[in-house]
Amino acid sequence: MPERNEWYNNKQLFEQIIAMQEEFHGLRGEMRETRMLMKQYNGLREEIGIVKEKVEQMEFEQQGRNSVGAAIRNWGGWIFALITLIVLLIKFGGGM
Repeated sequence: MPERNEWYNNKQLFEQIIAMQEEFHGLRGEMRETRMLMKQYNGLREEIGIVKEKVEQMEFEQQGRNSVGAAIRNWGGWIFALITLIVLLIKFGGGM
């Protein structure tokens, strides 16, 4: 009858199984923590996206204000001159 050479006895197998169970419990905890960190990261990305949109909106508004201010500076003198011309024409043109 051939002799059965066992690699491990029952006690060693039991100890290895217990050690593996402990490792799995540790891995479960690490996976739970990783999922929690990923949720936090995704939440931060969403918040960053919202803040980015707000900043872009503020920049667009500032550009609009700047362009209105530039238009007033560029055309303000012409508009004042035109109004002055009309007033003078009415004042001196009406007396003729």
